[in-house]
Amino acid sequence: MPAKKKETNISIEEAFARLEEIIHSLEDPKTSLRDAMTYYEEGVKLLAMSQETLDGVEKELKILKPGEVE
Repeated sequence: MPAKKKETNISIEEAFARLEEIIHSLEDPKTSLRDAMTYYEEGVKLLAMSQETLDGVEKELKILKPGEVE
């Protein structure tokens, strides 16, 4: 059964680790369709959160070193 985690207050490293766990669970043929849907939903949320974090870091880098970060 999928573990319910609160995605909003975890580090990007924790999000990546959880995404890897989700991928392994989705690849497991024993995972039910209902659980797979729950894993997928959690993965989409974690991916969006990670993208926001990475976008924020990129903006900070552009401010610190204008013209050097593309």
